[in-house]
Amino acid sequence: MIGERFKKARKALRLKQSELGEELDVNASAICQYETNRIKPSIDTMILFAEKYGVNLHWLITGQGNMKDSMVTPGNKPAQNHLNQLKNMLNTQLREITQAKNAILNTDILDLEVTGEIAAGLPVESGETVLDMVTVRKSIIRGNLDDFICLRVNGHSMEPDIRHNDVVLIRQNQNWDKLAGKICAVRIDGAVTLKKLTLDAQKKMIVLMSLNEEYNPIIIRPEDHSDLTLIGYLYFLFRRLELG
Repeated sequence: MIGERFKKARKALRLKQSELGEELDVNASAICQYETNRIKPSIDTMILFAEKYGVNLHWLITGQGNMKDSMVTPGNKPAQNHLNQLKNMLNTQLREITQAKNAILNTDILDLEVTGEIAAGLPVESGETVLDMVTVRKSIIRGNLDDFICLRVNGHSMEPDIRHNDVVLIRQNQNWDKLAGKICAVRIDGAVTLKKLTLDAQKKMIVLMSLNEEYNPIIIRPEDHSDLTLIGYLYFLFRRLELG
């Protein structure tokens, strides 16, 4: 720790705490607190210590390298500019921290293909052409990536919560009862729509509700459709901010 190195350097210089305190313009009790790690010396104090006695500033702060830059006697200043040394050291450490952070972020980044559109209105055909890409953190995806579908919203029936051109991440799940009450992607005779799923057990109907009150619900009787598939539920939403 810095305090232990501070004490080691002082003893190597054969200085009393009071003598060092006088040279560094602090009292002896402050030197004692530095050396017992009760408080940390300021950067200015460490620079002054390094300049007056040739103590390696990098060693004093990090413990790396040699204790002394050069053999000097009290009162003599080493030739090296310790302030520049500190700046270079901090810049190096900042670059290392930034590189490490970027490395972590890059390992946690995932590009998802927007593979089609989903209607927020009347159901529309959803093609398999890649329309766009969205970048997400891997930590967002819990489970198998193959369980997710990324689609772009086309329409206004789910506004204000879900807007036209938003991108929705759908987690595939075909359990109608479990997903009742959730916003779901449903395929009806080849066309896909995004609605709030409601089940009417008594009438054996499926009701797909819009969040926008200007749109009427879609009433579905399963026996009237050759293709009625629950794709999954809304898991995540991506929205591009429009600045200007």
